[in-house]
Amino acid sequence: MTVKNSSPTRVQQKLKDILVALDETGKPYFITQRNRPKAVVIRYEDYSALVEQARERGPRIIRRPEISGGEPIIQGTRISVRHIVERVRAGQSAEDILAALPHLTAAQVYVALSYYYEYRREIDQLIQESRPERIIATQGLKVEKAADGVVIVRGDAGR
Repeated sequence: MTVKNSSPTRVQQKLKDILVALDETGKPYFITQRNRPKAVVIRYEDYSALVEQARERGPRIIRRPEISGGEPIIQGTRISVRHIVERVRAGQSAEDILAALPHLTAAQVYVALSYYYEYRREIDQLIQESRPERIIATQGLKVEKAADGVVIVRGDAGR
């Protein structure tokens, strides 16, 4: 990681230059790290308009490669659609989910479920791939079912 040392006076001047350019052009200023945007400086009016637009649109499902391996998640959270569906399949109601995950809104839970019904095959595949038996098998271990909900995991040496 490259570290740049700058004096407070130099940082202040750079920030002033960015703000002047922002006022003159209205164009956002991108701060990058490893050639990827890391932060953006925009006018407050533009920020307010974006916030209002997001509020009007309501909760959405998005994908971010760095969260849950790019699985569909509820925007503004790290909660995947798969997680919500697994809870419903385990017998939880929307109210149960909201009690367990109080930072979610009912709209977010229902948007996740709506997404599931629209993209059922994809989410079912993700659920199948995330089953503990499949994950354990990728490590070269063998899984034997002992009873409902109970398995025995054995390595190559049979232990």
